[in-house]
Amino acid sequence: MSERNYTTVNPCIMCQPIGSVMAFKGIEDSMVLLHGSQGCSTYMRLHLAHHFREPVDIGSSSLSEKGAVYGGSENLKKGLKNLILRYNPKVIGVSTTCLAETIGDDITRIIAEFREEEGVGDERIIIPVPTPSYEESHNSGYIKAVEAIVKTFTLDDSKKEIFNNKLNVILSENISPEDTREMKHIFNSIVGNNSSILLPDISETFDAPMTGDLHKIPPGGTTHADIADMKNSAASIGFGITNDNKAVNYLEQTFDIPSQNLPLPIGLEYTDMVLAALSNISGAEIPDEFQKERGRLIDAMVDSHKYVYGTKVAIYGDPNNVLGMLSLVLENGMHPILVVASSKSPRFAEHAMARVQQVKPDCDVTILEDVDFDTFNDAVQKAKPQMLIGNSNGKYIAKEMNIPLIRFGFPIHDRVGAQRLLTIGYKGAMRMLDRITNTILEVEETHLAAKWSEPESYVPLGENNFHSAEA
Repeated sequence: MSERNYTTVNPCIMCQPIGSVMAFKGIEDSMVLLHGSQGCSTYMRLHLAHHFREPVDIGSSSLSEKGAVYGGSENLKKGLKNLILRYNPKVIGVSTTCLAETIGDDITRIIAEFREEEGVGDERIIIPVPTPSYEESHNSGYIKAVEAIVKTFTLDDSKKEIFNNKLNVILSENISPEDTREMKHIFNSIVGNNSSILLPDISETFDAPMTGDLHKIPPGGTTHADIADMKNSAASIGFGITNDNKAVNYLEQTFDIPSQNLPLPIGLEYTDMVLAALSNISGAEIPDEFQKERGRLIDAMVDSHKYVYGTKVAIYGDPNNVLGMLSLVLENGMHPILVVASSKSPRFAEHAMARVQQVKPDCDVTILEDVDFDTFNDAVQKAKPQMLIGNSNGKYIAKEMNIPLIRFGFPIHDRVGAQRLLTIGYKGAMRMLDRITNTILEVEETHLAAKWSEPESYVPLGENNFHSAEA
């Protein structure tokens, strides 16, 4: 692998504001305004719309050369005013971009001035989130936005009110609406209906049913009352163990709510871990439906084992997703020779290596993080995997190496149905394993087809032979 640490070529990550947008889209009746150039919001609208196949409206302060020189205060105030007039949201997330951060706009002060000048009261919640595009990634933008949302809704009173005996569930970045629906099903089944508060909830807002009604802001998302009630909960669970879950930490430090962080329940082991944790917290037995699903998953693993065993794979994408997928392929006897996280995270390499040592200590694996696609391409060329598992941006490498790409994570912009991909829980593991196995079978059949020939008895007789036969 060549040294290319002087610059980034085709980054594997997206910028912080897009992570912030994804977090706010999981909040009831909310809109996002990006304080920056028009192009920033356009890029994010397209990127999200191509992945989720849903209209994604994002406001913009449309900073131009004038704003870059004299400051963007005027543009931001006009943008907020237009957003309220056209969409009338109850919550507005204001995320900065690289341009706004570079010129040093104080968005908290500008928002306070806007409230006073326009007479906007506390009934309209405006949440500033500094997300400069030139540092960190969409993952950190998501984490910052979720933390800002929780802080804002629980800020009125630093003391608890009425103990609700609920469980806070704060999701990590980049799980699909279908995954979110499965999460809710698991929590409702084990902890009990209305016994957990899940944040952010994109199950409807990024995958809205077609009803014939046109909503400027899609219905759904975590309700404002639920977010405000998080400070009264009995415990918190944060999903994702590679990064710090700042919202979970805030709730614990400010309101003494005990918490634990768990891996995304991708694959058998991590799903077992999550269900056991829920059973311990609630004191309830794991329902029979999940016991049966677990049995079906093991049956599927037995069915697929002879096809997937030993397959060399390269996995890449967001840290928590990659860690879950690494666990799944190890459990199924595959050989993860290259494991790459798109961004730097405090504990990704540690957890990834620990999982490899736990399941397949003789596995010769290379673990990288915070690399661009240029470096990743070099690593793939050297490792020579038989399959890639990751987002659509790896398709050019897969095509060049003539190996299949299993699309997983974000973004998936060259296929439909990303919003309905299920990887969470036992059912998600079964679906993922079926996709991997069937892809291997298709490749093998295509490879073998070149060697196949029709049996001689099936070859049609020529005209001469036909007459000869009649004679």
